[in-house]
Amino acid sequence: MRALHNLILCEFQKFKRRPMFLLATLAAFIFPIVMTALYWNTPTQPDFDNLFSGIVDYGDFLLLLPILVVISTSLFFTEQDSDTLKNLATIPVSRERLVLAKISVMAIVAVAYSLGGFLASAVCAKLLGMALINMGQKFFLSILLGIMLLTAALPCVVLVVWFNKNNLISIVITLFYTIVNYVVHFTDAGMLTPVGVNIGTVLPIPLINRWIYQFYDPGKGSASEFYETMRPYFVSTPVCLIILVVMAVVFTALMIRIYNQREL
Repeated sequence: MRALHNLILCEFQKFKRRPMFLLATLAAFIFPIVMTALYWNTPTQPDFDNLFSGIVDYGDFLLLLPILVVISTSLFFTEQDSDTLKNLATIPVSRERLVLAKISVMAIVAVAYSLGGFLASAVCAKLLGMALINMGQKFFLSILLGIMLLTAALPCVVLVVWFNKNNLISIVITLFYTIVNYVVHFTDAGMLTPVGVNIGTVLPIPLINRWIYQFYDPGKGSASEFYETMRPYFVSTPVCLIILVVMAVVFTALMIRIYNQREL
């Protein structure tokens, strides 16, 4: 356990030479500011739930996935680019621990990003004069979201590690994966479907959206009608976590297998 802890610290040391990690975390503040600007001239009474849900929908579902995959590309190819994988093998450091350390770093960044968006949304809400309601719940949801979205990124990370190619290939894979997930979570096939062997469960973003949507205030009008339509398809926290844990275990095992087969 201590060896894994040291590896995680070593991975974070790389941040000093790669400002992209800091920029990725700071990106968490982009969408709260954008959403606040959009709400600023809204004629209706602003609501913190709507602001928070907008930040999650765009800032987390649309931006965090690409950020995590870009970070993973740097983490997994650092030793290869600098030709230090042989040195690590002679220490010896198992590749399983290396993979787990890199995934742990991604998890920390994901949670930091999600919490950063939550804190920024709270500040922006105060600027708009919104009542900060259910703050404890939103704080906890933000932590879970970070962990869940890490799991959502793992299938894409597996492909990046498997192809073992340059950043351009990684970007193409990431954009395709993110767009497919994001588009499906707007469709009936992705949202109005029970848990099972279907696209709304296999793709993580529609699944996570069906989980978190139940914690939003539906308000009135069309939003309330849509909430009631979705209610039979909400995914409980335990069920969502179990499905995502299974996904995480499978894709982490695949990643370790691929990484073990890489030539020194």
